[in-house]
Amino acid sequence: MRPMSLYESGHSSGVVSLGALLAGEQPEGRPAELTIADILERIIVGGWPDLLETNQRDASIWLRDYLRNVAEVDVPGLGPRRNPGNIERLLASLGRAASTPLNRSALEADIGGTAKPIASETLTNYLDALDRLMLVEPLPAWRPHMRSRTRLRTSPVHHFVDPSLGTAALGVGVDALLKDLEAAGLHFESLVLRDLRIYSQAMGATLSSWRDSQTGAEVDAVLELPNGRWAGFEIKLGEAAADAAATSLLRFAGKIDASRHDDPLALVIITGGRFAYQRPDGVCVVPITALAP
Repeated sequence: MRPMSLYESGHSSGVVSLGALLAGEQPEGRPAELTIADILERIIVGGWPDLLETNQRDASIWLRDYLRNVAEVDVPGLGPRRNPGNIERLLASLGRAASTPLNRSALEADIGGTAKPIASETLTNYLDALDRLMLVEPLPAWRPHMRSRTRLRTSPVHHFVDPSLGTAALGVGVDALLKDLEAAGLHFESLVLRDLRIYSQAMGATLSSWRDSQTGAEVDAVLELPNGRWAGFEIKLGEAAADAAATSLLRFAGKIDASRHDDPLALVIITGGRFAYQRPDGVCVVPITALAP
C-alpha cells in the first residue's frame, strides 16, 4: 500500500492522464492552483492519509516521531546490534541524498564519522532493514541497447517511498526549501517519482533512471511497459528549465537503438509550473498538479 498521490489527495486537477500521454495525446487543461510554496508544503506533509488535513508544522512533528520510532524500535527489532543513533544519522544522510545515486562511502562516513566510518556490512544491514520496512525505494538503472558505445552508470538513485520522510529526517520545512531551491528540486523529484510509481502501477510498468557515466548526461525516469515500449521523463521544479530538459530528453532518445526498443511513446517534462502543452519539438510539458493515471 503506497502513500497517496497528489491526485488522490485532491492536490492535482487530474486533467492530464499518464495513460493518455503514453497513447500519444497532447496534454492540455488547467492544473490545480498550487504555488511552488504549496507544492513544497505537500512534500513536507506527504501522502499519509492521517496527515492530509494537517499543516506542515504538525505533520513534521508526527513524521519526526515516526522516524524516531523507526530508529529506536522498528529497525532494532529486525536484528541484533542495530544502533538507533546510527539509524537516525543514516536517515538524515539519505534525506540529503534524495534523488542522487547512492554513495555508500559517503553514507558510511556520515554515520560513523570521517575518522571511523561504519563497516560496509553494517550499512548493508541498515539499508536492508529500511527496505524491509518499505521506507526506501531506490530507482534502478535502465540498461537499454544504445546506438553507440556508451558506458552507463549502474548504481540506483535513492528515493524514500514518500518525500516527506527525507525532509522530516533533515528537520526542514517550506521556508528552508525556498532558500535552497536546488535541494527543493531534488525533493520535488522524489515527489514526482512517488506519483509516477502510483499512476503506472496499474499498467504493470517499471521505472528506472538513465545516466551516461562518460558525459554525465542523465534522464530522471524511464517508464517501461511490459511489452517493452517506453517513455522518458525529466523532472524540473521550475518551468524555466523546460528548454534544457527537452534538449536532454531528445538527445537521450537519439541514443537509444530504436530497432531494439522502438521510438519512445512520449518524452515528458514534469514541472511545478502552471501550463500543460506539447512543444513544437514534440516534448510534452505537464505540471505535477495536473497529472493523474
